[in-house]
Amino acid sequence: MFHIVIDSAIDHLQDYPSFTVIPLYLRVGEKFLKDRVEITRDKFYSIMSSVIDTFTTSQPSPEDFKKVFQSIPEQDILVLTVASSLSGTMQSALAAARETTKNVKVLDTLNASIASGLLAHIAVQLREQGKTIEETYEELMQIREKISLVAVIATLKNLVRLGRLPAIAGWVGGLLKTVPFIRIKGGEIKPLKNERGSPFTIFKKNVDKIMNLVDPRYPIAMAYTDLSGDIVQYAQEKGAYLVQVSPIVGAFAGNNAYGFAFVEGGNL
Repeated sequence: MFHIVIDSAIDHLQDYPSFTVIPLYLRVGEKFLKDRVEITRDKFYSIMSSVIDTFTTSQPSPEDFKKVFQSIPEQDILVLTVASSLSGTMQSALAAARETTKNVKVLDTLNASIASGLLAHIAVQLREQGKTIEETYEELMQIREKISLVAVIATLKNLVRLGRLPAIAGWVGGLLKTVPFIRIKGGEIKPLKNERGSPFTIFKKNVDKIMNLVDPRYPIAMAYTDLSGDIVQYAQEKGAYLVQVSPIVGAFAGNNAYGFAFVEGGNL
């Protein structure tokens, strides 16, 4: 049986045995803190409003990956990383993989947060079905092309500030005082529309419209930065896993952000 490794920009849907998370780094003030380790979700969200405009991020080093690979008893290791277009994490994983005698396969999920977590969830299911690491890798390569993450975030400014979006996208959203509705697919972040209203209302309206595009053979997931009874009830109604995003993701998304990840059965 192979071991699964993910990075902390991937918000997995539930805990599994033989499942390892390698943290990215979040700079708060003068300190670089390991995501989910040295800064937990509870701690981050209690200080988020004071650091949201000043943080920086950094990917794990090849040495971080090498140490984890060495600690894993299994010979076969499947690594899933946040989209290489959004982070250098995959390059660190590949560098470490070249320096180990273990059979390490590194897969770019082409996404982030719960969308990448959805792929990790499917990887676990395939492993439990008895698939080999090679069979699982090949199947995930096909599925990743169909996974989308749509989200409502309060502002695009941090995505723009750190180079994840062209500057014009953040400028337009801020100028019009509207709420951006975005999609991540194939490693690209694309603003779909700007709307006026409360973030959750906008999120629910747009997710309702695209539910008919969901492939029912696969699970779905929802995410939040600020927990509310509305998102809990909505996730229950739709049969979705519900996850609070990690600090490294929450730092980009800000307050009142909601996301929905699914495998497409149609065209969005």
